[in-house]
Amino acid sequence: MIKISCFKFSFIRLFPTFAAMKNKHSSPWLVYSAAICAMLFWGGSYVWSTIVFGYWGPITTIFLRSILTAVMLFIALKLIRKLDKIERKDYKNLFILALFSPFLYFLGESFGLKYSSPTISAAFIALIPIFTTLTASVKLKEKLPKINILGMMVSFFGIILMMVDGNMEFTSKWYGIACLMLAVASSAVYSIFIRRMSVKYNPFTIIAWQDLGGALLFLPLFLIFEWNTFITAEPTKELIFSFLMLLIFSSMLAFPFYTFTIREIGVSRAAIFANLIPVVAAFVSFFVLKEHFDVNKIAGVILVVGGVFLSQIGKAKLDNNPK
Repeated sequence: MIKISCFKFSFIRLFPTFAAMKNKHSSPWLVYSAAICAMLFWGGSYVWSTIVFGYWGPITTIFLRSILTAVMLFIALKLIRKLDKIERKDYKNLFILALFSPFLYFLGESFGLKYSSPTISAAFIALIPIFTTLTASVKLKEKLPKINILGMMVSFFGIILMMVDGNMEFTSKWYGIACLMLAVASSAVYSIFIRRMSVKYNPFTIIAWQDLGGALLFLPLFLIFEWNTFITAEPTKELIFSFLMLLIFSSMLAFPFYTFTIREIGVSRAAIFANLIPVVAAFVSFFVLKEHFDVNKIAGVILVVGGVFLSQIGKAKLDNNPK
């Protein structure tokens, strides 16, 4: 009993926003802190994934992330009695969440990353706010002030600058771009369903079930295509460290934080924070992978950050009862 109580105390300290995520209205600093942390973790994931892909294939990496995240969250939530009971009618929505993320989203993102640099991949993923905003305006009736739309356009222009070289030419293979587009489209659909679910269940419960479903979808692909590579790979310190960073920060923390952000400020405004991902990825790639950081990327970073700031001015009109 003492051990369980100690674990509960540690878990709550590890996730300081957990209790606040249950509330309908949280303070702005908490919401934006959660959003920024999620983007920092996801920005770093492009570099950690690049390192892990040197040992394991993308399917192996995503499968292990999904199954381990689900198991750890279920155990932790059960011990602290924070695991919400899912209504039967929502099982279909959970399956759709798992199908689009992690399954389709990570297939697109991981193979796109395999055929592109971390910075280019992260920059391309920053197209997500545009697709998501258009989808949310149709499905959820979310309306953004004009200054928010201006901020999104400025930020997107900054992303374009980060994606081109000195000759203003794109540096990525077509099949890498096709995979990244799959990820972008999957994220837009996912955002609609996660918004609907987030008003009923706490973010950690949603992600636990979502990752369990994703792991089951990835299992056949893992066994057929990458099992042999997985069992023959040498588990080096570099591999273990990078994978743990992906597991803890990019899966267990980033997704619940982002789900919480969507619930509080809506799909459209939350999605715009994705423009920070390539900025983080560029900096981490520069320091860790020694990736080239030219004038275009520096100018792009400035525009992205400024655009994100403009995108959060004012108040978006939300539908508090998304169908």
